Amino acid sequence: MTARTHTMRYTRFTRLLPLLLLALVWSGCDGFTDLAPISQRNVEEYYDQARDFEVALNGAYSTLQSDGTYGRNYWILFEMRSDNTDPGPDVTGLARALAVINDFEEPTTSEDILNAWSASYQGIERANVILDRLDTFDGEQSFEDEIRGEALFIRSLLYYNLAVAFGRIQLKLEPTPPSDPGASAQQDLQVDDASVVFEQLATDLETAQGLLPATRGSEAVHQATRGAANALLGKVYLSLGQNGEARTALERVVAGGNYALVEDYADLWGPGNENNAESIFEVQFTAGGVGEGSRFTNTFAPASRYVLPSGATLEGEGLAENRPTEAMLAAYANDDERFDASMATTYTDAQTGQEDARYIRKYESQPFTNLDAENNWPVFRYADVLLMLAEAVGGNGTISDGRSGWDLLDEVRDRAGLAPVTQDDFYPRLLAERRVELAFENHRWADLKRFDAQHGVPIESAFDEDGVTPSRLLFPIPQREVDVAGLEQN
Repeated sequence: MTARTHTMRYTRFTRLLPLLLLALVWSGCDGFTDLAPISQRNVEEYYDQARDFEVALNGAYSTLQSDGTYGRNYWILFEMRSDNTDPGPDVTGLARALAVINDFEEPTTSEDILNAWSASYQGIERANVILDRLDTFDGEQSFEDEIRGEALFIRSLLYYNLAVAFGRIQLKLEPTPPSDPGASAQQDLQVDDASVVFEQLATDLETAQGLLPATRGSEAVHQATRGAANALLGKVYLSLGQNGEARTALERVVAGGNYALVEDYADLWGPGNENNAESIFEVQFTAGGVGEGSRFTNTFAPASRYVLPSGATLEGEGLAENRPTEAMLAAYANDDERFDASMATTYTDAQTGQEDARYIRKYESQPFTNLDAENNWPVFRYADVLLMLAEAVGGNGTISDGRSGWDLLDEVRDRAGLAPVTQDDFYPRLLAERRVELAFENHRWADLKRFDAQHGVPIESAFDEDGVTPSRLLFPIPQREVDVAGLEQN
């Protein structure tokens, strides 16, 4: 079964959402603090069948596709904010909104920051409603357990991204009640530091990994597995500096035997290679004019019309909004086989024949139409797990099968055609390896912050060559949340 067939099943669920939103979610488009039901239909009467929970769960998964999360804004927050990418050559007009984020100068009224906040909390609210209604649902225990595990995973994934981006956030584990018409707009809600959030996520993900299945059939490829929960759990524990616990979670992924490195790095990319042996969790997209396609191909392609490597002309326009930096180009060794699959330094303009520019290649495809492509977003891969395991044990430590941190790092390098590294300065070398292995997959900003906090690799060193020193490690809380909810600004 092809990736397209996989995602068409997912699409059929999400097409039902406009009819079901009246019952299964609170409106999240206007942010987290003013969530309220968009209809007076009795939610209590809705969640009385297994099918209700299945549809509601797909509604929660659908928030991962949104422009506010993996569809667009997460790569702005985690790739463009880092030293991996910049907004391209145009930093005027509408493009200025991206340029200020790249330069650590975004205003508190940034629409991109607000959209990431609001969309993430919309997904959290949907997960909270599901978890709340499960407490009163009288169904098969195995069904309830799996739904609970998936809702906990979705909520934890969104909270992880919020905690990395904003640090101090509202940790809410119950649905937002209907608004009281007589209540004041000023609510003065509590915020928690990232460490508090991560501790809660560790608890939730330990539960989730025990409830989720080890594998999924092709019809459920979009749904989380035990491996996905443990991969995120390992990342959370590393963020807390709890390396022993991280090792335990990540070794569960390895011991499960359900994942392996794809032999050729190039075979990880493109719609025909999605949901492969290395894939642990992907956000699924489906092209075809049904509102489920991804925009990555056009967004990352160079400006003007563009000739694909196949010789075909790109459908629509290249926007050049997420361009690899010169420092990213320099990060690859000359013989690193990952380079050609990840980025390039020239393209052919279909109108002028001119070749110029750096651009991302991981998400190349032929869109159905402009901004409507088939490409999924890879959230967790097995290579990431191996490198996180290396981080957990350090250079001199070993995992259960005897492999050291250096062995794990070199295993990933070997797939790229590279020789083993010289065994010194373990964490700087590991951070450099993660950069090229996971380039343009939303890991870099979190990695820079974590390696600075936990392993003494200064984040400022990543920006020296650009002359940019971070003025802050956290994005500003959206001004609307400060004004309406009384949140304290970062």
